[in-house]
Amino acid sequence: MKKRKIHQKRSPAWLQALKRLKIAPDQLDFKELKAFKDADRYLNEPIRGTKEWEYLIRCFRFLTSFAFITIYEKQFPSLSNCWEELERLFIHEEIFDDEVFIQSWIFCDFPFGSEKKTVLDYFEKFVEKTDVLNNFQYFIDRMRNSRFGLYQEILSSKKTIKFCELFTKKIIKIENTIPEYESREIFLTRLVEIGGKIYSFGDPKCWPKEYKSQLENMIEAKLFYFEAPSIEEQYKQFMKYAGPYWMSCVVSNPKCPILQPDHYLTY
Repeated sequence: MKKRKIHQKRSPAWLQALKRLKIAPDQLDFKELKAFKDADRYLNEPIRGTKEWEYLIRCFRFLTSFAFITIYEKQFPSLSNCWEELERLFIHEEIFDDEVFIQSWIFCDFPFGSEKKTVLDYFEKFVEKTDVLNNFQYFIDRMRNSRFGLYQEILSSKKTIKFCELFTKKIIKIENTIPEYESREIFLTRLVEIGGKIYSFGDPKCWPKEYKSQLENMIEAKLFYFEAPSIEEQYKQFMKYAGPYWMSCVVSNPKCPILQPDHYLTY
């Protein structure tokens, strides 16, 4: 007669995490305990998609959790000011409900403090002190190289979309994860390369093809905000640092002001 194994029910992941941190649940009040459980659920909830997409989103969730701690502890006043203003103006608007469009700019592009580093830079320093650096370094490098861009669709299939970037004229083929769009439509999005595949990170903001000249003229008239040896380089800096400007351009709330391309300097 075979002996059957009795499978013990595992304790919840959030409780296991508390044990690893050597924190007893009764050390936390109700709000702190709920916040810890919510954070653990956010970090560990399932992600649908390819293994590359799962890795990208999982790592970004850890970056987000680190960023929130940094913001709410007010370690850097300019970072907290940036978050508080963009949260008040834009984060609760429906067009930004993907939880990454605004957040990725604040965490990965916005330079703050005397050293002009980003949250991503400080996250890298943080994980360097742990045994998980190898898990995150590739993600950190990929996000550091990313930025917003304006891309026009030129050819599509069920699996891929071929883009031509405005100003740089660079041809880029991305994974087709965008459910609906029109031929030759123009996308404002952040492209991230993970494992040889390029993804549109978050929900893109779009214009019909008829807006191409208007968009190019609008940007060209504002490139003077950034010093660079060529129009292409000015455009790249524009798209890297003018996040609040783009947020104010695409939001539908008429009460939100149009922010200048160098608004990030005001924080």
